[in-house]
Amino acid sequence: MDGVKQKRKRNTRQKAVVYQVVMDSHDHPTAEKVYERAKRELPTISLGTVYRVLKELASEGKIREIIVNKQSHFDRRTDFHHHFICKKCGRIEDVETPLCRYTCRKVEQKGYVVDEIEYKFYGLCSKCAQKEGISQ
Repeated sequence: MDGVKQKRKRNTRQKAVVYQVVMDSHDHPTAEKVYERAKRELPTISLGTVYRVLKELASEGKIREIIVNKQSHFDRRTDFHHHFICKKCGRIEDVETPLCRYTCRKVEQKGYVVDEIEYKFYGLCSKCAQKEGISQ
């Protein structure tokens, strides 16, 4: 019985650390990046545990999984918002626009029930555009 209690406590600690890593991140990290950061707090945590906990947190609605180029990234924000993905450096940034809520209302007026919305904009971030000599 003590082993079960210890294991449950360890998993709770692991989940808390992984969750906090995502909450402290502004860069939409991959599981591998979350793992690197979590290891600072819990050196014995495994990559498999990080993957399992991230999927669990996403299914609970505590974080959001974003798939870009077949790779999962994790977002601390679970509200409706969009993302801009730079095709050159891979940076993912949150995009604030009322487009999401407007579109959602239009779809719901037709009788649909919307659970989730995800828009992704692709192009060059301002830094990469500047390096390429492209301006707006």
